[in-house]
Amino acid sequence: MKILIKSYMRIISLILVWGVLFLNSATSKNYEYKQYIEDNNIEPLIRSSEEIQVDIIEFSSFSCSYCAEFHNQTLQELKESSVYKNINFYLIDFPLNQAAFYGSIVANCSKNVRSSYVDSVYENYDVWTKASSGEEIIELLNSYGLQHGLEDEELQSCLKDEDSHNRLLSLQVDAQNIFGVESTPTFLINGEKVQGNRPASEFIKIIKKKLNN
Repeated sequence: MKILIKSYMRIISLILVWGVLFLNSATSKNYEYKQYIEDNNIEPLIRSSEEIQVDIIEFSSFSCSYCAEFHNQTLQELKESSVYKNINFYLIDFPLNQAAFYGSIVANCSKNVRSSYVDSVYENYDVWTKASSGEEIIELLNSYGLQHGLEDEELQSCLKDEDSHNRLLSLQVDAQNIFGVESTPTFLINGEKVQGNRPASEFIKIIKKKLNN
């Protein structure tokens, strides 16, 4: 737990420094969201095979209750809607505390388990967020990866991978400075910023508007 706290505090310090350095750099007006996806080699959790597509980027923190509500309720309703087949859905880690940062590290250990891991963390939100200690939180967050095929050796390796940790940092800093992300969940729907979880009907309305443009 001490290592986790040390790493997280280091990242918070770097975010503050980088925020100043990049304050006058690219903004959403001259840096398209698609370039952000391409520059960072971000793969969608949900990929459309339709000719007409809408890109949804969610900036999310595993510790965020509204993010959990979006994944457990709103997204499930979107999956049952007529627009679901047109959606490319991208999830960008935007951890707001130590536990969320740790979960983000585990989530990015393997592309093969990322989607199922994200589902498990949010489905079990009320379990791990109410754990009695930091060690129990870590144990639970690890278990969600291991139960979906993440090898323990692979897990231990990525927990020590500073390049992976710095990538999370870079994505978060860019989200703040380029797109003005300040809270979670924040969405970009074909570049249009939507803050907070909304009823599925509101998302569907926006998506249909994008499809008809």
